[in-house]
Amino acid sequence: MVEEALRGDLALGAQGAVSLPAIQRYVDRLLAGENPPSIKMDGDVIVDGNHRYIASRLLGRDVQVTAGVLPSSMKGNVKSVSQIKVDYTDLGNE
Repeated sequence: MVEEALRGDLALGAQGAVSLPAIQRYVDRLLAGENPPSIKMDGDVIVDGNHRYIASRLLGRDVQVTAGVLPSSMKGNVKSVSQIKVDYTDLGNE
């Protein structure tokens, strides 16, 4: 489902992997009516909020965005958000 929701998405990410259980928690919170914090983006690159972004995309919802700064140490990691690995490990993101 994640791959399908992100297919053709123009957003970029610098994170190597996302946690499927964390995405599910955000989906559940969105369905319960919560409004998550804005994600931070530096241009087209998600700096903070990959799990929230993906959860919103799964539900076909828009996300609120605020400006962020991509650390220079992460610039070499930038790739399409659709290429970020989905990990089944629970990383404990709340």
